[in-house]
Amino acid sequence: MKTNDKKEQRYFKLYHALKAAAGPVCHYLFGMKKEDEISLPKEPCLVVVNHTCYFDPLIVAMSVDQPLCYVTGENLLRHRLADFLAVDVFRSIPCSKGKMNAGTILEISRSLKTGHYICMFAEGNITYDGTTAPLAPVNGKLFRALQCTVVTVSVTGAYEIVPRWSSRLCRGNVSAQLKGVYTKEMLHNMTPEEIVARINQDLYVEQPDSITEKACHRSAKGIHYVLYACPECGALGKIRGKGSKICCHGCGKTWGYNGFGKIEGGRFRTIWEWNRWQMGFVTELVEDNVNFKISNLNARLFRIADDHKRHLCESGTLILNRAKLSVGEYEFPLKKISRMDTRNKGILLFSMNNEDYYEISVRKGFSGLMYKTFFEALEKS
Repeated sequence: MKTNDKKEQRYFKLYHALKAAAGPVCHYLFGMKKEDEISLPKEPCLVVVNHTCYFDPLIVAMSVDQPLCYVTGENLLRHRLADFLAVDVFRSIPCSKGKMNAGTILEISRSLKTGHYICMFAEGNITYDGTTAPLAPVNGKLFRALQCTVVTVSVTGAYEIVPRWSSRLCRGNVSAQLKGVYTKEMLHNMTPEEIVARINQDLYVEQPDSITEKACHRSAKGIHYVLYACPECGALGKIRGKGSKICCHGCGKTWGYNGFGKIEGGRFRTIWEWNRWQMGFVTELVEDNVNFKISNLNARLFRIADDHKRHLCESGTLILNRAKLSVGEYEFPLKKISRMDTRNKGILLFSMNNEDYYEISVRKGFSGLMYKTFFEALEKS
């Protein structure tokens, strides 16, 4: 893209300089090569990618031949320097997790019209178990309304490098493949449901049976962020991982974790299988138990202001039941919560029908995914 705007010129020069500097690092850590670069269409387009790990923006940047502007979580912009770098330098477009934001959609449209290539992780969140989550149906309407070419890129191998629940970075073999190019004319002739179905098919990646040969032996520490239900006793929030063991503090059952993605000593071979079972378990629990309740001590409730800053509202016990979500004296009727999501490993985010936006963090042993799964099961029931 050619431009006479000095800010834009500085942006493109800095982008290319940083990309060149990151090349050797990406080759060493991710096994990525310059010759594997994807050529994007000549006109600005929306690049839709599956979200597998925290390094996805870097992986995608190294995989395509055009500078990208990213749709990024607003939590990254809570510090002044990060806000300046993300928005003013790299032209990122902030988006609130757990909250639909019309301003984000308008900014995407505006950036496309001014000649920028936009990268969007349409799942909205990093996968917990290595398998791509289906896109929300509303995305089909969004892709049509933007009236631009939509390109799908599938990233594989990145989950093995650093799963969302783990803190240890390993080497691996990452690849990014161009899956589909959908012009605005093609999208116009498809229904929103057809668009979402095609993109889901393009981006779907299953959790592998084992980590790649370059990867290090990984500890099970942190696995409670994704595995929260015990298949033996049904206890919630009692699963912990350490070294090569996964154990339930409720019944004492122990499983082996071989450090390369496989679980031993039980009916589940992978984290994906266990997670799929516990999703069904939560659905049954919601349907069969009218008095169910889940809770965690030492929770902190923050309200997220429009400037992305957090304001502490309350500290106390977090409780979710059929009627409400509460922290201490603060109570939120479930019917007034519009969306719920997570960030980082397990911090919980939710928005209200009146657009108020909140965050809940717990100091130890907390799975935000568990609360999100229960909320979604309650919505369906």
